[in-house]
Amino acid sequence: MIRIENLKKQFGDSVILEHVDLEIKKGESVVIIGGSGCGKSTLLRCINRLIEPTEGSIYYGDMNILDNDIDINAYRQKVGMVYQHFNLFSHLNILENMIITPMTVLNMPEAEAIEKAKILLKKVGMENSLYKMPSALSGGQKQRVSIARTLMMNPEVILFDEPTSALDPTMVDEVESVIRNLIEEGLTSIIVTHEMRFAKSIASRIVFLAEKGVYEMGTPEEIFDRPSKPLTRQFIYRSRLFNKVVSNKDFDLYDLQSEIQKFLSAYGLTNRQRKVIEYALEEIAYPVLIDDNGIDEIEVSVLGSETGVNHRLLMETKNNVNLLELKDIDELGMKILEKEAASITNVVNELGNNVTIIEF
Repeated sequence: MIRIENLKKQFGDSVILEHVDLEIKKGESVVIIGGSGCGKSTLLRCINRLIEPTEGSIYYGDMNILDNDIDINAYRQKVGMVYQHFNLFSHLNILENMIITPMTVLNMPEAEAIEKAKILLKKVGMENSLYKMPSALSGGQKQRVSIARTLMMNPEVILFDEPTSALDPTMVDEVESVIRNLIEEGLTSIIVTHEMRFAKSIASRIVFLAEKGVYEMGTPEEIFDRPSKPLTRQFIYRSRLFNKVVSNKDFDLYDLQSEIQKFLSAYGLTNRQRKVIEYALEEIAYPVLIDDNGIDEIEVSVLGSETGVNHRLLMETKNNVNLLELKDIDELGMKILEKEAASITNVVNELGNNVTIIEF
């Protein structure tokens, strides 16, 4: 439905986006994620032509929306937008907010507009607020009205620009629920959000922006569970990652065990998982660092699983040494660890370092 080719956006000497290529198919829910300032909202505003791209093309079907003779109002009827700050008319009540645009732009009869408004407000759980003023509503309620108002124009695509970022945390779920229902009904959408759990649950495709363009793209499982590029991994894992470099000079086994268990307590930690942490550090990290193996330090990382299963404990060395092959590893202890863990593997990362990965 939407095709972006070689898009570039520059403000003065500052290039925000360049070489952006992206296609949105009918029925897709494409979620755009990335760090602050990476161009997420800029890309969305280019798609809706709220700002003009510096270079490139944006096609809606076969129509290049950047052509000079494009009917931008007709285009925006088909590609609606929901903003993070609601943009309701403060001097109009909710029903008036709902009907003013379709009556003005589409010449919809008032009675028809009112009937449709009531149906859509009921759809988002706001049917009892027809005559309230926006100032009387909570942030979550305002955003639900904003979504319903966008639906009044019968859009084929809706762009959501951080739809929950201005909300109190207690109101986020109600707005996400409305968006999720629309997606389940087949709405084509492009969503910019910083809510990673929401993104993973509703996206058919995730687009990660970095380095002024589309850095990595894939299914939610590929991006959140198996990101292939370093900046993606750094972004996805930043709030789920425990990381500590331990050396043979200051290694405190019990302190490290305690730190990791405390970190994972937010994700749920069973007694079996506690045993895996203890055995992994006792049977691998401790003897490797304490005995004379020529290994001065190990980088220990833990990636918490949001589902509470398959946490990952990673032990990385820079000595090109596979920890699982060292003679100091106790055979009996390793057998117990293998029984309790889901898997134990060793890989060589892009830096050439050996990484022992324990899933549990």
